[in-house]
Amino acid sequence: MIGAAGILLGIALAFWIFFGAPNSWSGDMRYVRFAIGLCAYGLIHGGVTWIFPDDPEDSESSAPAGKAA
Repeated sequence: MIGAAGILLGIALAFWIFFGAPNSWSGDMRYVRFAIGLCAYGLIHGGVTWIFPDDPEDSESSAPAGKAA
């Protein structure tokens, strides 16, 4: 649930930055807009990480010795 909420919030924030953010943000405010965009990408990545956690058993390092890919 947390992962799905993070993904949806990140997508909504990205859409707001792209379609609805004030276009008069110029000068130093463009850095704030860029930071908000990076936060949106971070929320999406964090949500995916919550939904699909990295399982150490899935890595290829668990292959027997001498059996490199």
